[in-house]
Amino acid sequence: MNSHPQIIPECYADTRPAVGIIDDDKVKPKSLETFELVEENFGIKRFRKEKHFVLVISPAFEDWIYDNAEAKEVDPAKYGFSDRKRFRDACKKVDAGKNSDLKNFLNTLKQKKAPGFEQLTDWICEGAGIDRDDLP
Repeated sequence: MNSHPQIIPECYADTRPAVGIIDDDKVKPKSLETFELVEENFGIKRFRKEKHFVLVISPAFEDWIYDNAEAKEVDPAKYGFSDRKRFRDACKKVDAGKNSDLKNFLNTLKQKKAPGFEQLTDWICEGAGIDRDDLP
């Protein structure tokens, strides 16, 4: 398996493809205006500027996850998220990566190939020049 950088210094952003991911907040980065919307699918808008991409998850991340769970008939309550607020709170914690319920919920959506997850993975790989088969 190849290692892929998670942080790209400015000097690399000028010379290699980069993919940014944000959710559809009320306030968007001003620089997004310099990108062109090229495609929208499964609640993700793909913007491009030269060899750089910004993927905007819409609606906000937590609602997008719930939409994907509904599409695959995955019940968030089974993972301890009886409502969106509880899920949102879990996602916003600094140690969210250690939350086994959260990891299991998201992993289930990945394994069930939730449509938004599949689209997001495809566009990340395409934008970053990564072969999908190299992903864990």
